[in-house]
Amino acid sequence: MIEQWILEKIEPHKRAPLIILRDPQRVIQPGAHVVDGWAEENGFSVLFCAGNLALREMYETIRDDAETRVLVVDRSRAEARIPLFYPDLAAVASPKCKVTLSLRDFLVEKTGDPHWPYLVDDRNLSRLILANLPDTLRAYEQLRQVNPGRFSDSDLYKIVLGAVLKVNPFRTLSATEIRRLCVEQHQALESISGILPSDVMETLRRTISRAPKPFCWLLERDPALIVRAFTLAAIMHQHGLEYQILLSNLDPALHDYRMIEPQFLDQATQEQLAADPDLVLADVKDAETFLQQDPARLAFLLRDRLQVDDPKHAVRVLENERLSLLVRGMALLSLLADLLANKKVGFHTTVVELLDRQAEEASTLAVRRPTESWQTLQSAYCQAIAVYQLAARLVEHAKRFAVTPATELTFAEFDQLWNQERLNRLDYYASALERTLRVGNLFPLPMNAFWPELAGRWEKARQALKVTVQAIGDVQNLIDARFQDLYRLHYGAWIRQPDAPVVFTHQFLSRMVGAHWDPKSGRKAVVMVFDGLRTDAWDEILRPVFEERFRVIESRPGSALIPTETYLSRKALSAGCLPEAFTATRELDLLKSWLKDYMGQSPHFEAVCDDDTVDSGMTVRYVSDPFEYIVFNFTDRNLHNNDAELALIYNTTVATIIREDVRSVLRELPDDALVFVTSDHGFAPVPAPVIRVPDRIVADRHDVKYRYVLATDQMEGVHSKDVIEFDARVLGIPTHSETNKDVPIHYALFPRPGHTLRRPSGPHRPDRYTHGGLSLAECLVPMVVLGPQEKGVPLLRIESVQQVGSVSEGEELEIEIAVAAAQTAVPDLSVSLSFSRDEISTRREVFRGARTTYTVRWQPRLGDLTDEDRQQREIILPVTAILTYHQGGETVRLSVTADVRVKLDPTRLRRRVDSKLDLLMGVVPKGLKS
Repeated sequence: MIEQWILEKIEPHKRAPLIILRDPQRVIQPGAHVVDGWAEENGFSVLFCAGNLALREMYETIRDDAETRVLVVDRSRAEARIPLFYPDLAAVASPKCKVTLSLRDFLVEKTGDPHWPYLVDDRNLSRLILANLPDTLRAYEQLRQVNPGRFSDSDLYKIVLGAVLKVNPFRTLSATEIRRLCVEQHQALESISGILPSDVMETLRRTISRAPKPFCWLLERDPALIVRAFTLAAIMHQHGLEYQILLSNLDPALHDYRMIEPQFLDQATQEQLAADPDLVLADVKDAETFLQQDPARLAFLLRDRLQVDDPKHAVRVLENERLSLLVRGMALLSLLADLLANKKVGFHTTVVELLDRQAEEASTLAVRRPTESWQTLQSAYCQAIAVYQLAARLVEHAKRFAVTPATELTFAEFDQLWNQERLNRLDYYASALERTLRVGNLFPLPMNAFWPELAGRWEKARQALKVTVQAIGDVQNLIDARFQDLYRLHYGAWIRQPDAPVVFTHQFLSRMVGAHWDPKSGRKAVVMVFDGLRTDAWDEILRPVFEERFRVIESRPGSALIPTETYLSRKALSAGCLPEAFTATRELDLLKSWLKDYMGQSPHFEAVCDDDTVDSGMTVRYVSDPFEYIVFNFTDRNLHNNDAELALIYNTTVATIIREDVRSVLRELPDDALVFVTSDHGFAPVPAPVIRVPDRIVADRHDVKYRYVLATDQMEGVHSKDVIEFDARVLGIPTHSETNKDVPIHYALFPRPGHTLRRPSGPHRPDRYTHGGLSLAECLVPMVVLGPQEKGVPLLRIESVQQVGSVSEGEELEIEIAVAAAQTAVPDLSVSLSFSRDEISTRREVFRGARTTYTVRWQPRLGDLTDEDRQQREIILPVTAILTYHQGGETVRLSVTADVRVKLDPTRLRRRVDSKLDLLMGVVPKGLKS
């Protein structure tokens, strides 16, 4: 605000060799754009000082450089005993380039009111006004609402009072304002008491003393205790508890403040929620901390009075509790324990509906700033319901498949249960749920603070989930066995059938790209192959990211070729033919051949990236004007030599790929692009029981993989029933040993569900998850076409996402997200703001009016910085803000990405010490061990 005014003063002189800027009120702050930005942009060296010694030291270093242009910022006070002395500079400066800044001049120009008292330039008052400039202007407008022409020194004092204390000084203070200035502004109140006249301060004190109990005592007694009593009373009052009696039970120190009138409690709470919800949340957080300090205190309120151990009472608590996430969290935790132990999905589905309704209500303060533990707990609760619902559906299908002859099985049935009925998610949901319950980051408070009954219920719930997950695995094996029977009968014919009921990877180019892309249309086609992407990961993780910019035009059932190996299916994607017909080994050559033969196109590709050794992220990118081909190593390499559970892989590695690779690519694509998404194969968990493959049926032991074997003969003996056999000639793959090209192979054998293959000799150390086999999770892949969003008019739009000011590493960073109405008369709307960076919590806000700016502060995690990063002196981090709201029964997701900059300290270079030095030095010093 004031910086722009200063820039307007000096901008006309940017060509001058010398500018003298007198700033007796110290309007310009260190690091301001005038010093840190404008001067650098226009080639000025800044002499920013208030003392003569500093001025001379700075000037002497540049005085002999004729090319140097100088901006002198004279910060000496008008009444300084020894003012800044620079007659030599003043003599050579043009009169027009000697500019004096006055705070009063700024306020007169800003408001158009020449009646601002000269007292504004007083040293103490100007300091307060500058520190609270927006609030000063707001208080001035409040004066004009009371009296359009009056402006006395007394009015100025009231303006400063209102600006510093964030209140309207020209009307009676509300309970919210009294609470804020007596608690949050307590230090500010003390600081201005020695500056403002005593009669102004005495009037303020009398106003506070006439407030209703307990706020009337805020200046006389411990304000923290008073606010705690008020907040605890408000929490209990929601549930109809007799807070005037119970406050003393929680803490005898609260006894004096128990007589709060219910009417005032309701009125003051609503006032505070409307005026400053974040302030109310801070008060609630303090009350929650107070409750957690004594487990007996917590049990008294939650177990004895609110009875959250009873599911029906816990639901009632969720219905009524709108302030405390701790209270809501403990109620939901109790309900989760009941769900896991008793599996009454119907009852708990109604709870999810309640939570969804509350998320859309502006009055539910507790959901506006959900904590990480609440989000994890609510996600676990929804996942638990989904797991039991899906498990029940899985059992129903298993019963039907168990009695269906193989000849009557259809691919559509498996696609329906796996993709349409979402059984593909069961593995991920169960893994996420088990991990969440084990790690325990869903608990609103530590387990050692649980009362005995809750601790016992929780242990029982965890054991019940283990039994359920084991049963799910057994039923899934039966479903996979029938899927194997289906492929055993039809796979050989389907892969050579142009209209097969499933799109195989070698048909992706012809049946998906060729069917939708017309090279003459001028639209760009972008193929994105995610190596190892299962359909659950597409639906749950990737699809929402793509739909921020594009819409799904067509989604068809897809399948990898078998064996489900990268070197077969991924090459088939770029070749457009079966592996037996590959004419090259490099994907770019295969792709060029297909484009020329089938589309009549010969684009010139630039290989921006072609490195298949990358563990995760983008490995291949071939770019041309009409066509682009990109491969992301999504989960494939992350599965090898990795014992992590599926949920951890998805929530860490996959999330990083999306944040750093996928979003950056999507930002670059034209709005009218056609995007084609697929995968070469999925993956599945590796069972423990093994089948040892005999030497006699393989050309080389390396032809035996965990999930299949290319064999020269059939499996015989006790394990023959534990494998399913395919004639290698019908699979469309090279029919020779992978290791010994001269030896033909006749069969491809896949283990039946629940088994893993083992080589005749050598170690057996399978990964936790792998691919190559024949199961729904390994075979079924997404086949998706996306195009431009439909032209419907959304209610809202994100105008901008921008960083506020500059920040150095270790400091808190601030961004502003400006959201505007895209239609007239948009009603108050509940919106959710989430972000691409994990360290920024999801926020729920209420959009009101025509335009709202939301401010988000966080300390960015910079990760491992190299010396090269530090030498660049700054790091750029992309941040995507995602706005979600409901419109016409549909969920709308909008996103905008901005780059934020963090200044780095180049002196903090890492000093690498050879690990062998400890042999010479005895022990590595403590400071070097990291």
